[in-house]
Amino acid sequence: MNRVKLIAFLSCFCISFNLFAQTPKAIEADLHRMFNKIDDWRQKQGDTTVSAGDSLEKADELFGKKLKYYTSRYPGTMGQAFDVLRKEGLGVLTSSDGLFRIYSWDNDLGGTMRYYENVLQYRSGANVNSILKVDTSGDGSNYNYYYESLYTLNANGHAYYLAIYDGKFSQKDAGEGIRVFAIENGKLNEDVKLIKTANGLHSKLYYNYDYFSLSDKVKDADVRYDAASKIISIPIITAEGQATNGHILYKFTGQYFERVKN
Repeated sequence: MNRVKLIAFLSCFCISFNLFAQTPKAIEADLHRMFNKIDDWRQKQGDTTVSAGDSLEKADELFGKKLKYYTSRYPGTMGQAFDVLRKEGLGVLTSSDGLFRIYSWDNDLGGTMRYYENVLQYRSGANVNSILKVDTSGDGSNYNYYYESLYTLNANGHAYYLAIYDGKFSQKDAGEGIRVFAIENGKLNEDVKLIKTANGLHSKLYYNYDYFSLSDKVKDADVRYDAASKIISIPIITAEGQATNGHILYKFTGQYFERVKN
């Protein structure tokens, strides 16, 4: 094969590869392969013949970067089901208007304290963008939570996204909360102060509690949002961290979520 034909062949190969890499099936296959490496190294944590801890951290870092790459480069990922990755443990939440997504996963680096990472994906016009959220502090001070549900509130010409999240800090110490996002001026606003309390305006409500305080009488300590009534329900937690059956309600009154009587 002469030089001209070789260059032409390689050019066609590269073009074909790039087109293949953009298909939803190829994207998920690549992400699935990298996601599996996290679990592979997790299972080798007890093997003293390999540097499983460092390899696990690296595998997680590569997956996060690759997920951010695909979700910021290919608009089609905004509506992609990612069924295979969901079955493997990747959380995927999509707003009802299809403009905001949260991907969450356990990076398997923790023990009884679990560490999570997120990619926040949003659409602005014809473009998609994404933000990778990892804790690079080394001491957990930039702790990321696992997002478990997502709601859309349309009010005053704006779309607000209410995300419920939780964390696990030990066998007994847990936390849960709700946070408000919005897409404004082509950017994701992660600090939308839509909740009015006695202490002022806030973008989130959060509490810690003792997981062992749950029982047959107190079955959960979950924050809830009722989209129909536009009410956030927060459980009352005692000063000692004990969950109770009591709740504090915040209703959207047209401008803010404000506390109302039960």
